[in-house]
Amino acid sequence: MNCKLYLSLLLALLMCGATLAQGPAGEFREAGAEGAPSVNVTNYNLFVYQDTCASLKLTDRWEEQVEGLRGRGSRGFLDDLFSVTKSSATGLLSTGITGLVSTGVNFVGNLVNYKKNKKNQWKQAMLKENRFEKTLFMLENLDDFYSSISTTGALDPGSMSFNGFGCLQTRGRDTVLYISCRLDTSEVALSRILRHSKFQLRLDTLVFNPILCDLPNDSTVSFADRHQFSFSERTNLRLRIDLDVTSSWINQAIQVYNDHPLGNFYIDLPIKEDELDADTVFRYYASQGDRPGCEVVGDCFIVPRSYIGVRDAEGNFHDAWGTGQYKMSMTIRETCDINPAFERDDDLWNVDWKRRKRARPQTFDIVQVARQVWDKNANRWIVTLLEAPAQYATQEVLQTLGLAAGQSAQASGQAKAAAGAMPK
Repeated sequence: MNCKLYLSLLLALLMCGATLAQGPAGEFREAGAEGAPSVNVTNYNLFVYQDTCASLKLTDRWEEQVEGLRGRGSRGFLDDLFSVTKSSATGLLSTGITGLVSTGVNFVGNLVNYKKNKKNQWKQAMLKENRFEKTLFMLENLDDFYSSISTTGALDPGSMSFNGFGCLQTRGRDTVLYISCRLDTSEVALSRILRHSKFQLRLDTLVFNPILCDLPNDSTVSFADRHQFSFSERTNLRLRIDLDVTSSWINQAIQVYNDHPLGNFYIDLPIKEDELDADTVFRYYASQGDRPGCEVVGDCFIVPRSYIGVRDAEGNFHDAWGTGQYKMSMTIRETCDINPAFERDDDLWNVDWKRRKRARPQTFDIVQVARQVWDKNANRWIVTLLEAPAQYATQEVLQTLGLAAGQSAQASGQAKAAAGAMPK
């Protein structure tokens, strides 16, 4: 096998997916476009934003706190800070639990007392398709949670440059999911950073297209051949997004911590048919006001700085702490139930059962390509995961890139052979 050719083709495929996923200035595109690759190519982009606006606010508040601790009204300042933070934490950490528990109970309960008759065979097939999960990982630690080193301590928040995360999932040029969460810079949230070394996030934008989502999750066929999601057949559609934050650092006692958990966030949102726009897409924008369920639950410790004591030009030693290394992993979960009306109607479910019996399961390999880059223009990290059937990736997508048909055909066999050795 020509490994160099295979790797170059994968890189071209990845570059194609990353380019199509973004519009001008890194904005996402929702509409399809003529000549775009098929929906069989799925592209995930995980963004981590950086900004100095939050650090300026934190620096001002940090200096106020330092002055307070020096005796200028310290007791009253800290008492007010604690009271506002305490009331905030109670509401933040108690939201969204009921929806998560009920989804799990329903899913497990539907599998109890299964009997081997035609309807229950159909029901089991439906239930297997009612859950999808995808986890996106950072390939390497991200540097610079803070924009500058500190001589104050490992948890000095003054130059914090982290400003949230986002994710864009596309098929061809069509947006399946777009989410953007920013650092919460309200007075209450800033107080939590200063008082408890914990930060919060707020949901800025959420776009979700049920028609293009991964439900029903039928892995026996490519996406273009799947039965489309329909609210008449399935109900209780939920979208849940979990974000876990870890960090690696070394302290002053030369104790090393690798990928230590710092906190997590999640959004658990029911997607209701009557809340979709005219084009059957769910959209939420924070600028248009609050909406029940559209909130980020959880919190996270700010990233500890590693100890990096330094010497000045005269040889004097000074304590100093670095800019902070961290990683994020995001899990996307989609779940639903069978629509009771669809299940009760013998004519409807029988038609669906016959469709399933006629279908011919396909066997194909999935090519996965991942990369992690710093986008200096948008001031953010981008972690990209591209997935496509091996044959499609080399024959159709590469033709879109302008490669010769003969070259695409040759690459098809190479990619398929290599994909068999890749982890699923």
